[in-house]
Amino acid sequence: MIMVKKEALFASLEKAYEDARTKEAEELHNALVEVIQEQKASIPNTLFVLDLIRHTLMEAKHKEIMGVVKLTDTPPISTIKPKEK
Repeated sequence: MIMVKKEALFASLEKAYEDARTKEAEELHNALVEVIQEQKASIPNTLFVLDLIRHTLMEAKHKEIMGVVKLTDTPPISTIKPKEK
């Protein structure tokens, strides 16, 4: 009896977590699509920038795992400043 309730509770929590994760992913995807469409960037440049962002986030996560820094909910991404001529 208790095991059944425990399993149901875990299943319920897992579903709630997955639903929240899916919703967050959908919102992020839609926001990125909006920006990409607005910028009308080429496919290679778009992929290059997405890879730069991916690298930055993975490097930050690696540092967090290794205990170098503590990440917050705010991604450690900053804007690229234009080069001065």
